[in-house]
Amino acid sequence: MAEVFIYDVQLGADGDVSQSTWENEFGDGYVQAGGIGINTKRQVWNLTHTGSLEVGDELPLVLAFLDRHEGYKSFLWTPPGGVQGRYRCTGYKSRPQGSTIYTLTFVFRQVYTP
Repeated sequence: MAEVFIYDVQLGADGDVSQSTWENEFGDGYVQAGGIGINTKRQVWNLTHTGSLEVGDELPLVLAFLDRHEGYKSFLWTPPGGVQGRYRCTGYKSRPQGSTIYTLTFVFRQVYTP
């Protein structure tokens, strides 16, 4: 069973939805188009989480979750206003904000494999 990403992300996350399609244009103006594969819709979300690295805060749990999935293992996540799906995260960026506060930025890409 896939693990579920249950942690908070900051407001203002932006998502990009793309469709996998093919297209052939002919000289007379006629165009053929269709979808590629059975899952043509794919989402990519740019996310941020800010917190402390101290024990008991959520940020160390988010880091542990992302590290545990090693960039190739999928997990379940529900995007803002969407439905739960499978996603992967291939890395993250950590930015110190002072003291023990850090801002973590990462990208979730929708996948269709377990």
